[in-house]
Amino acid sequence: MDVCIPEDEIRSRAYRLWLEAGSPEGRAEEFWERARMQLAAADKPTQSDLVADSDEFAAAPAAASPR
Repeated sequence: MDVCIPEDEIRSRAYRLWLEAGSPEGRAEEFWERARMQLAAADKPTQSDLVADSDEFAAAPAAASPR
């Protein structure tokens, strides 16, 4: 599943990574992809998130059946 990350977030992260690397020329795509991957990884739910969600679902009241 691909995560939709706003382009401005990727651009900001890529720029920061580029600056931290000493502003090397000709590597824009590398920094763009690295930024995209970092942001996508940060957006994935953790095991704790999944367990918490399942606990909330299990504790939810049952829905009334339609007539």
